[in-house]
Amino acid sequence: MKLIHFVIAAALVAGLGQAVAADGKPAKYKIHKVSRESLALTVSFAGTVAADKTLQLTAQMPGRIALIAGEEGDAFDTGTVLIELDDTALLARLEAAAASRDAAAADIRNARVQLQRELYSPRSNSAGSAPGGMGMPAMMDQAFTNPMQSLMGMRNRGSERTSDLVGAETVLAQATTRYKSAEANMKEIQSMLRDTQGVAQFSGVIQKVHVEVGDTVQPGQPLLDFSESAALKVEADLPIRLSRTLQPGQMLDVALADTLLQAPVSRIYPVADPRQNTVRIELALDVASGATPGQYVEIRVPDNAAGLPAQLTIPKSAVITKGGLPLVYAIDREGRARLRVVRLGNAPDGMTQVVLSGVNAGDLLVDQPPPGLRSGTQIMTPAQPETAQNSQ
Repeated sequence: MKLIHFVIAAALVAGLGQAVAADGKPAKYKIHKVSRESLALTVSFAGTVAADKTLQLTAQMPGRIALIAGEEGDAFDTGTVLIELDDTALLARLEAAAASRDAAAADIRNARVQLQRELYSPRSNSAGSAPGGMGMPAMMDQAFTNPMQSLMGMRNRGSERTSDLVGAETVLAQATTRYKSAEANMKEIQSMLRDTQGVAQFSGVIQKVHVEVGDTVQPGQPLLDFSESAALKVEADLPIRLSRTLQPGQMLDVALADTLLQAPVSRIYPVADPRQNTVRIELALDVASGATPGQYVEIRVPDNAAGLPAQLTIPKSAVITKGGLPLVYAIDREGRARLRVVRLGNAPDGMTQVVLSGVNAGDLLVDQPPPGLRSGTQIMTPAQPETAQNSQ
């Protein structure tokens, strides 16, 4: 397909001056020369629209479904709780563990106070020093009482002192152990509480809900499928032979309902399916296309090994429709635009149209004709069409 561009002035009446556009400048037209081309056969394959990122939430623990945030197709933002298990029993356990931790903390405080008392008690009998800084009265008291206690066979204060200290330290150690155990228990329950909630990791839509409120679930059971709404893709399985002709970034036609659009190849899987002899490819699909995950589309892949006979082709942009008829503006030998009815064949791609009748090879057409163009408008000087037809 070859395009020949001319900047020309259209005359309102043949030989009488030049027509100008509304802005006072010469009107510009893009001219296309009809030619025959050998076109590659286009093969169609079924594809499926999918979200570029999909998350399946599964049960992390046994429980009963207490909350489902919405229905299939509902959209939610990042951080939204999408599904939740009943956490009543866990909350009760957490409350009990917190009470045990608080009781242990109180025991720790009391044990520390008791230990301090034992350490600084007037009964302290450290050798060579006044116990606990008790001063002269305590020293005088011990000077008179200790000999009497020894004479009366009373027990040794040092042994009693050691026993009291060991007892106070034991009480403190036991309270500390209970506190740490309660803290660990609380952390475990809090982790289990987090597992009762399925949270959206990105903004998207609920694609499928596998359970209902009130259902009892087991670990690993699918609960909900959540798909990203910001990016879409098309997945399709192609024969290995055709997949080898594609390159990442190559544009392919995608028929979506009544809309034909183009999408780039974003991924070609490196491993083939040995049973089907196919390779999966992915195309990046614009969210603005209006497609939804799960929708079926048609992908058109050129088969360069199966070419068609040379056929007359024109750009789709040269065709206009009036009264239900496909028309083109062909330029006659005098350089005037003339409307012609054409019979169209297939469209091998999104840009080209096969023409079965109405034009011949070498004819010049107005490509992308403006709405104001009329049949008989002078497009070229009489000498230009012949010159253009002889140029390649």
